[in-house]
Amino acid sequence: MATQTVSLLNSIQNFPVRQCTGVFFNRHRQLSVSVKRPHDVDSDGQTSDINNVKPFEDIPGSKSKLTTYTDFFRHGGLSRIDKYFLTRRQTLGPIWRENFGIFNSIVVADPVAAEAVTRAEGKHPRRQPMEPWVLCRKLERYSVGVFLAEGEEWQRHRTVLNKPLLRPKEVASHTSTVNDVADDLVAKIRRVHAKPDQTMLNDDVYRWSMEGIVAILFGRRLGLLCDTVDPRSEEFIQAVKDFFNYTESLVKLPLKLQVQLNLPAWKGLRRAGKTLIDITEFHVRETIASKGKGDSSSDATGDGHSREILSYLFSTGKLSYGEVLADATELCSAAVDTTSNTMIWTLDLLAWNTDVQQKLYQEISSVVPKGQEITKEHLRNLRYLKAVVRESMRLHPVAPGFSRILASDVVLCGYHVPAETVVVVHTGLMSRDPELFEDPDKFLPERWMRSEQQIPRVNQYAAQPFAMGPRQCIGRRLAELEMYLGIAKIIQNFVLEPDNDQPLQPRLRFILVGDKPLSLKFHERV
Repeated sequence: MATQTVSLLNSIQNFPVRQCTGVFFNRHRQLSVSVKRPHDVDSDGQTSDINNVKPFEDIPGSKSKLTTYTDFFRHGGLSRIDKYFLTRRQTLGPIWRENFGIFNSIVVADPVAAEAVTRAEGKHPRRQPMEPWVLCRKLERYSVGVFLAEGEEWQRHRTVLNKPLLRPKEVASHTSTVNDVADDLVAKIRRVHAKPDQTMLNDDVYRWSMEGIVAILFGRRLGLLCDTVDPRSEEFIQAVKDFFNYTESLVKLPLKLQVQLNLPAWKGLRRAGKTLIDITEFHVRETIASKGKGDSSSDATGDGHSREILSYLFSTGKLSYGEVLADATELCSAAVDTTSNTMIWTLDLLAWNTDVQQKLYQEISSVVPKGQEITKEHLRNLRYLKAVVRESMRLHPVAPGFSRILASDVVLCGYHVPAETVVVVHTGLMSRDPELFEDPDKFLPERWMRSEQQIPRVNQYAAQPFAMGPRQCIGRRLAELEMYLGIAKIIQNFVLEPDNDQPLQPRLRFILVGDKPLSLKFHERV
């Protein structure tokens, strides 16, 4: 999904382009008084006299690294960084500076500031590079894909991928394939998880997610939801989990030191990264071989476009074999982790909110005649389903923030912030802000329905789980299609009941995950 779902750990992981403290303050002060524009846009949306804007170095933030570290670990460290950031927002306001260890950036939790950041990101939006990931690719002599590329290289990848991944017509062509995968998940639930002692669902949701992205990218079915699963696919899923776990561990010490000492987290990251590329390449070569044998199962659709995406990427001639492999690896890895966890959060919320679950079932029943496959035409009218998914992502965005390196000076929350500064937009804090959302902790899909006049209008920049602008998540539409069909099929067939003593609680494992496995009781609808 959400392939681009860039978490706050992107900022933790690397030194920014422009440091936020120390010797750079003098340069920042010069920029603050030498801006050529007489006016700028403040985070209240009003045009302001630049002379009244506060200088960059006045942005609040802890002056003592010891105090910062104490607060950070007192709130649970990386795994509960949400508590730490909530405290920072409450005590420092909607903008503050973080500067401890290798976490060095400006954080904003304000929708107008978020919009201003997007407008200042330039032609080729940049975010903090994930140095461990890039270094892994370089050492293994692999290319980088759309997630890790920057500048014109990123633009070249993005231009090729936009057509098959973001154009609604192209994405809709995969509806039948995604339906088949969703049917397999329902069958697996009926066969296994409807039993009282088999209620934990996480592993099969991961398999569903991988089955879907492989079917779309390669036009091949792996059978991950069958009773016997290919060990290679299980190895890929485990490697995805390991890759993000090791990434989290790498932030605890400087990367250079960990590489020099070849510490376990660095070795584990390299091992998991190589596994992901090797297994993806296996599927790439299998797809190419099947084409050579005359397998036309994934040939062009009626409108002349290839149904499976891999052939299209090669056909453009704009990406090398290594670059296509890199894009496929990044898309598969991100989809497996982010789409699956969004699905887990949504199912848990539906199980604990029976009124929402019943309203969703009623909509699906009224739009989709019994026994019919859900079509792209049906999806247009499943508005409450889409609101349910969006509300789930507001409450539990798997990527609770995203970073941008400013291409131009901008005024954020009354402070002048120069070009080349790293800014983290904290969507997770905004989406729970009581000043932005009525009853922010309540699961209320109606807030996204235009017909619900009694619900206050939502600022669109206050909840952006896929990030914003040209560099928003490249897999967004595919992820949404998978979730819409997967959730709809499950609700069509089952009444969900929680089998935990309380709803899942958030834990940050590079992305936002539940603190325990999803455990549900499935009651067959009659």
